[in-house]
Amino acid sequence: MRMIDVLWQRLEELVASQRKQGIVAGISGTKVIVAVDDAIMTLPRYKHYTPTVNDVVDIDASRRGAWIVIGTPA
Repeated sequence: MRMIDVLWQRLEELVASQRKQGIVAGISGTKVIVAVDDAIMTLPRYKHYTPTVNDVVDIDASRRGAWIVIGTPA
């Protein structure tokens, strides 16, 4: 495999790892309880998004320890 192909593949994997998808399991005040990566997490959400239980949501996971639910995919 060419080096450029290896680098391109690694770059795609890195970008993909910064976005997660989960399923809304509940709402706790302004936080969203989400099933993601075989775990249940309570995450903040953007103000424009009003979650509903069982929504499939996109999560910005680009900052370690600062994941945020960004809304439902189009």
